[in-house]
Amino acid sequence: MCSGLRKGAGFGLKTEKRVKKSVSAIAVVLYAVVPVFVGATLWIELKYAGRWYLSAAEFVVYIGAVAASLAAAKKRSVVLTPYYEKVPVNTDMAVNDSLLNMPAPIILVKVDTGELVWCNNEFLRLTGCPNNYFQMQLKDVVPGFDLKWIIEGKVQKPETEVIDGRSFEIYSSIVRPGKGDYSNLFAALYWIERTEEIALREELDGSRLVFGELVCDNYEDIGRGSSESVRTSMMADLDTAMRAWVEEIGADCIFRKTDRDRYMFCADERSVRKMAADRFDILERVKSIKAPSGVPLTVSIGIGRDSSDLAEAERFSALALDMAISRGGDQAVIKTKKDFEFFGGMTHEKEKHTKVKSRIMSNVLRGLINDSTDVYAMGHRIADLDSVGGTAGIVCAARKCGKRARIIVDKKLNNAGLLIGLLEQAPEYRDVFISPEDALIEIKPGSLLVVVDTNRSNYVEDKNLLSAFSKIAVVDHHRRVADYIDNAVLNIHEPTASSVCELIAEILGYMLDSGDMLRVEASAMLAGIILDTKSFAVKTGVRTFEAAAYLRRNGAESVEIKKMFQSDMKSYIERAEIVKKAVFVDNMYAVSVSDKPVDRALAAAAADDLMNITGVAGSFVLFPFEDTVSISARSLGRINVQLIMEKLGGGGHFTTAGAQVKGKTMDEVVNMLKDAITIYQYEQR
Repeated sequence: MCSGLRKGAGFGLKTEKRVKKSVSAIAVVLYAVVPVFVGATLWIELKYAGRWYLSAAEFVVYIGAVAASLAAAKKRSVVLTPYYEKVPVNTDMAVNDSLLNMPAPIILVKVDTGELVWCNNEFLRLTGCPNNYFQMQLKDVVPGFDLKWIIEGKVQKPETEVIDGRSFEIYSSIVRPGKGDYSNLFAALYWIERTEEIALREELDGSRLVFGELVCDNYEDIGRGSSESVRTSMMADLDTAMRAWVEEIGADCIFRKTDRDRYMFCADERSVRKMAADRFDILERVKSIKAPSGVPLTVSIGIGRDSSDLAEAERFSALALDMAISRGGDQAVIKTKKDFEFFGGMTHEKEKHTKVKSRIMSNVLRGLINDSTDVYAMGHRIADLDSVGGTAGIVCAARKCGKRARIIVDKKLNNAGLLIGLLEQAPEYRDVFISPEDALIEIKPGSLLVVVDTNRSNYVEDKNLLSAFSKIAVVDHHRRVADYIDNAVLNIHEPTASSVCELIAEILGYMLDSGDMLRVEASAMLAGIILDTKSFAVKTGVRTFEAAAYLRRNGAESVEIKKMFQSDMKSYIERAEIVKKAVFVDNMYAVSVSDKPVDRALAAAAADDLMNITGVAGSFVLFPFEDTVSISARSLGRINVQLIMEKLGGGGHFTTAGAQVKGKTMDEVVNMLKDAITIYQYEQR
């Protein structure tokens, strides 16, 4: 085709002919059409009227028009002749020569086969393509080049093409050999170089300011029982480690100590990219600094990036640090305009909530209830014993304040049907349970919504209710995730608590008098604690037993609670079948897949059973549920199943987590889980 474009040299037109051609269009009409019209008029007049006056008049007009046309043509010839003498004899040849020598690469390819049909000289120089490229494939000249984007109807290649360090944006236009011919489609590809622009953009992005904050998680813990000199020595070691870390990052970072256990730093985007690439290894470095008791130092880092200005970056960093601490500390969190990014989080949470904090939260919650017209309590979708028990505690608090309270729950889809039935037997709980649809109709401007046992906006019983209430309080014990409820006026969040019932029991201890709590309410909250602690086997601290003792003193009935955990023979056999199907991944992860839908509580119980097998560090039970594939994950603390589930869009706790994956088959989710486990193991190394 290259040679074909050059063959137009012998097809030029002489100047005189080109001038005549430019003025001949009107002459054809004047000299050919009008005489016929005059002749027809003369014939009609002679045959039917016997006269020829109209034809004579038309002939006179015609003669005048011819004379005027000849004069105009002569004048136009005088004007156009100099112009045509300056234009190249062969315009086609000039166009072809311009395409061949254009400084931007241009090629023509066959869409269905990827065959290189034609290219200009700049493309030959860029790629080193031989001149005899006949029947060569484009991917042979540019390795990995894919034409799929053209077939999809796109006019620009999604990715920038890089050749020898030069970056190109590629645009296409479809060429058809003939009108209506769709069998052989060709595409002209235009390569526009953006090397300098991309380099400038990367330089600009890399120089954007980023703000960060760092805090020592357990300063108070290591200071307790240690002398002042020991604390001073440990913090000096921490200062040394921090400054060495900053020096390794580079000179584009300002680092300052703002308090005895807090630091701030201002860096550029390149520095933060290096921190993330190293996965914030400072988290592990500081653990070498230990108190005399052997407790290692841990730090939490919050970074704000992708901000419009430094003030917004500082606000992002505060949110990121709050997120890191609320997830248990010992981790770094990066906050952008759209999302959070997490690093670390390998240390078990330590009990930090105190009785002083519980008393303060109790007073704040009491004031919020007193200022409301009525109270609604809502847990997560497919409510369990901890969720329903927590809402029962909120109803008890509202009753103490003299406010009407309702529990929002789907009575048809939950894992706490027996507990709901027991609560409804109490006169105080007549008409307390309400569906999400009815709640949307009933709520008033002054109503308060208390969300318990979840902080995720996408996991509540009904997400629409979050926008319907003007006042929302959140009480939760799960590690915070990116889609947390961010418009709460009160957020009682303690990831070190065993369950939400433990948190609410502590709060009620400062709100209620003796006899204010119903026995069934005490039983409901104790059942929630037993569920989440696996009968006080995991995630159990001193405060857990204190909360359990408080509920027992208020009449919690152990026999009734035991009945809530019983299962029938059919469920027991199904659970055993799930355990039987388990396969090992990397000799330490037990993964079991159920092909048919099962009860979520049954799947969770099967995951717990798998943890009783010697050598199992983590268990995962996958099962279909509605339009998703659900996963129930468990561990005994050796691995953090929450981090694995977060890679699949889920969350939870260090030892208890879960996820729901939409739009994927069971096999695809199993492969995604295996990939998540592999990535988790790589990150730990």
